[in-house]
Amino acid sequence: MLADDKDWDTITKQMQMDKKTAEHYLLCYEAEMKQYAQELAESMHGRQPDGNAGGGRGNMPGNPVEAQAFATMRFNRRYEPYMWLRSVEIVMKKLSKQKRIFLKLRREAYHKHLCYKGKEAWVVYVQQRYMDEHPTKGQRAAYPSERTASSWWNGIIKFVIDVYYRLQARKKFF
Repeated sequence: MLADDKDWDTITKQMQMDKKTAEHYLLCYEAEMKQYAQELAESMHGRQPDGNAGGGRGNMPGNPVEAQAFATMRFNRRYEPYMWLRSVEIVMKKLSKQKRIFLKLRREAYHKHLCYKGKEAWVVYVQQRYMDEHPTKGQRAAYPSERTASSWWNGIIKFVIDVYYRLQARKKFF
């Protein structure tokens, strides 16, 4: 036999962790981007000049823009959330108008910490707000069913995970 139960358990746990991670970066994208920008700025501010990158110390002209670009690339390779943030950004650009509205409302629900008797109540919040946010030709849109909302959310998460792994695979070649 090529695979055993231990392999399945490991893979299942990894898939659950990936789903939680993708969900986190989808819901907290703005905060994570602020954190990324702050850490990138700190990294750039605290770095030592590379040779003649700023010019003036030798007889060769400096390349400060090129040096900064390479420093940013090095930072991005080290900064683990970078690929998740990039994946979320790619997915957000490719979502339909309906799903962009849905994602915006899903984030709102998350930040309001909606719970009812211990169960997350984001679906109801999204359904109610979706009708107001998505007018169709002067009419109010029909709200997505609970099944549709869950399906859309899980589809977006899977899309982010798929993009993430494709970016990771491509990163190995460069």
